[in-house]
Amino acid sequence: MEARLIDVLQPIKENDYTIPEGQNLSELTTIMLQRIGALDPVLRDDLIHQIFKNFIERDYYNHDQLKNILRSILNKNYLFYRIKMSAREENAVFKRSFSVLLIPPIMKKHQQTGLLSEAEVHRVWDNLKRYMEQEKDHRGYIKGKGWAHSMAHAADAIDSVAACDEITRQEVIDMLPVIRRQFLIDQPYLFDEEERMVTAVITMFQKIEDHERVEWLRTLLYERKSWDDPSEEIIINNSKHFLRALYFRNLDYPCDTGHLREVLEEILRELRKQEAY
Repeated sequence: MEARLIDVLQPIKENDYTIPEGQNLSELTTIMLQRIGALDPVLRDDLIHQIFKNFIERDYYNHDQLKNILRSILNKNYLFYRIKMSAREENAVFKRSFSVLLIPPIMKKHQQTGLLSEAEVHRVWDNLKRYMEQEKDHRGYIKGKGWAHSMAHAADAIDSVAACDEITRQEVIDMLPVIRRQFLIDQPYLFDEEERMVTAVITMFQKIEDHERVEWLRTLLYERKSWDDPSEEIIINNSKHFLRALYFRNLDYPCDTGHLREVLEEILRELRKQEAY
């Protein structure tokens, strides 16, 4: 099945994403959605995702078709596919993470064309928040299967929705603690997940006040409970890497007149005291 689908999709990509004569777009879309979490990284990442992205950007889909795709990927069979069984369903993450990665091109199209109603934008945000609260598979690159990268993909989606005018200050404030919980974990992030999430946080910071940014940043100062638990070193490193990424990004794209940099420096100095070495 997967080999046959590759044979169908590869010529589309090689021919500058042109749909072959006689190929039905709706049928092709249905098939690609069904295989969006395929274990073959060539099929999943190089073909299905890239074809979806290009079809969306090039307006192959009308508004109703795009909304149908969005509704599909937000449901329990895609974005939340076996999310509470992840320990036993180690391959389920691919379907979730590549569903969430379809959100950015759709939201970009919304910003260009007003695709979605205000209520629909809020619904996307609410589903993203719920996904972030539940995702437990933090693997990045998996040998033989390619990128899972759930937090990086989620970061791209959060950034794309946070940039929409419809997203409110309160929605941002409610999302930030969820991001904190996902990054202060005892599993190391190895593939620039923090850089991708910092992009989203910078976008979110535009919608809240300076004191609200500072208040959240201070929650990233992890205070260890023991000096004998090596897992806490991982949590501290995750926090440090996130804060450093935000510090240097803020130098290039400052959120304010300099106060945020001072706060980040202070927190990083305090975090250094929590390191065992």
